[in-house]
Amino acid sequence: MRALLATAGLLVLAGSAAAAAGPSVHTLRKSADGPIEAIAQDSTLVAWFSSGDKTCDTVHVLAPGKPDRAFPQPSSGSMTCHWDLSDGQPQLAVAARMSAALWTLHESGPAPFDYVVAAPIGGPERRVDRLAHASDGTGKWLGGLAGSGRTLAYSWVDVEYIDKLACLSGGSCAQRIAGGGVSVVSSTSTALLPGADPAVAIAAAAGRIAYIPATTVAKGGQPAASAGASIEVVDAVTGDEVSHVTPKGLPLAVALSPDVLAVLTVNGSHDRILWFDPADGAKIGSVAISAQAAPQLTTDDDYIVYRVGRLLHSVDTGTGRVRTVAKTAPTALGPSLERGELVWAENTGATGRLRELTLP
Repeated sequence: MRALLATAGLLVLAGSAAAAAGPSVHTLRKSADGPIEAIAQDSTLVAWFSSGDKTCDTVHVLAPGKPDRAFPQPSSGSMTCHWDLSDGQPQLAVAARMSAALWTLHESGPAPFDYVVAAPIGGPERRVDRLAHASDGTGKWLGGLAGSGRTLAYSWVDVEYIDKLACLSGGSCAQRIAGGGVSVVSSTSTALLPGADPAVAIAAAAGRIAYIPATTVAKGGQPAASAGASIEVVDAVTGDEVSHVTPKGLPLAVALSPDVLAVLTVNGSHDRILWFDPADGAKIGSVAISAQAAPQLTTDDDYIVYRVGRLLHSVDTGTGRVRTVAKTAPTALGPSLERGELVWAENTGATGRLRELTLP
């Protein structure tokens, strides 16, 4: 009897330890051709953008029950295939109901520019836009990319001198936000979203787009947000306002799910994550986090995930509880959260891998 009780006790302890350890991280896919440069998720799709020294740069898509797919096709004749991805961090977005993706290709130099490129899954690429600015910062800047359902969009900002003639004659060279907006990409065309402001960051979900407006010009002519800026949530087709929120502090990142609008702000010596109902802007909760948090958020209706160094942390949107969910490699990028599936990429030398964790 004592032996049985002891065995039962050990089993209980083992079960408690396993529960405390939480779900395990596993490798979803390996990228043997080259490191992973960007990742994205929507619904059940997981996409990643890999660079290759001996093969083409490629966007891959994983979907349950289907073979992995790659694009653009044909790849060898595409601009993406031969691009030097080490010249700047590309962005990637995927829209499951469109079966399409949007990504960027950056080139630095005296007149830096970004191509915005779109393609249907397994189809040819289309050059959507070229956003270029001069070394003094004047011109068009890329903001962010977003994808969800039938929505693919990117934001951009135009920076110009307040008085160019005065600047050329030795006077003030102050700059201003002169234009920009949110552009929505369909399978055949691109159109400005009516009424949308120039934006430094965007997110999309459930037929809506949320964005952080560009309101000021920082060092080097780079567009930026201001403390107390109003975060807008708009209809992704009409541009009509759905709601807006005005969190205290400087907004650094925004994330959107059907029922959660999450905003990362900095205010004084600490950062804070606040979350709202995107339908009416009502505040749901907030939590103070480390000032070392990366300016990046991802969310579904149940959790908000952020990164501090190599640690990924989740915020329970119901209780506000914060916990550490994973430790990544030093080379990690991401993460992305969709339907409880947390995905990020880790690179080692010339190879990469997609890592996945299911949040309880």
